[in-house]
Amino acid sequence: MKYALNVLLVALLCCMIGACETVNCPLENKVESVYGFYASERTSAGEFQPGSAVALADTLTVTALGADSVLVNRVTNKNGLALPMSFYGEIDSILLTVKDTTGAIARDTLWIDKTNEYHWDDPSCPVHIFHEITSVRHTRNIIDTVIVATPFVNYEGRENFQIYFRTAPQTSSAAPKRRTSQGG
Repeated sequence: MKYALNVLLVALLCCMIGACETVNCPLENKVESVYGFYASERTSAGEFQPGSAVALADTLTVTALGADSVLVNRVTNKNGLALPMSFYGEIDSILLTVKDTTGAIARDTLWIDKTNEYHWDDPSCPVHIFHEITSVRHTRNIIDTVIVATPFVNYEGRENFQIYFRTAPQTSSAAPKRRTSQGG
């Protein structure tokens, strides 16, 4: 009888331990910053106005500065990207390189100031690092304006940055081309 009771207790304990390990951790748990691409518009007085979403017809390469990591290599026809952020750094620096069909190359750098926060959904799930964007700075070769649309970077997939590219060609640099429904 005592042996049967011990076996029952061990079986019950195994079931309870197994139940603890089957917690539903989020399946979509990639923490990435989301960038949307837009055309920059200016009034006759030169004031910025938000334009419409665009797909870049030119080739885009994105590199993480300081880590020499290529995050995106030679993509075209994209209207946005999802990129990882550094886990512990307070500033992320990324280089956007655009090469047009004539071979002209233009580069801009983004410096993203952020805070990093540990996030646990459950003790049996892995830890994630969420970020809060505090500011963004950038060079202005092909990028006109960058707006922080959603400052919290987590695994919800919301657009965090709206990058407004210049639509008029700049001297000695590539410029994104607008895409329309007529293929223009």
